[in-house]
Amino acid sequence: MDAPSGEVILNIESSADGRTLVRFNLYDSAGHPTAQTDAVSFYPEGLTVRAIDGELLLELPTEPGASICYRLYNRRGDLLTVSDGVSTRIEPCLRMESSPRPGSSRVTTTTHDPPNKP
Repeated sequence: MDAPSGEVILNIESSADGRTLVRFNLYDSAGHPTAQTDAVSFYPEGLTVRAIDGELLLELPTEPGASICYRLYNRRGDLLTVSDGVSTRIEPCLRMESSPRPGSSRVTTTTHDPPNKP
């Protein structure tokens, strides 16, 4: 979640049957909208989202239990977090929340707004 605006950039849930469900509003490093979903969805064939310059923004694997890779920006172009599936770097503008419910889990993350971009 983008801390300043409260916008959910990436929501990952696990369904009761173990499927990974995602919902996202992705932006590139300039803050331009790149891809979005209206509802939590399952991607059995995987999904790769790249910015117009080729930068990887989201990669959902096809194999159950495999790592998700992402590079998340907010609408101002601030980097929120980046993960290669092994390690994750959290930047100051990220807010995470966890709201588990029976049969599923949900994680979102929080930090604070960095100084304005030049």
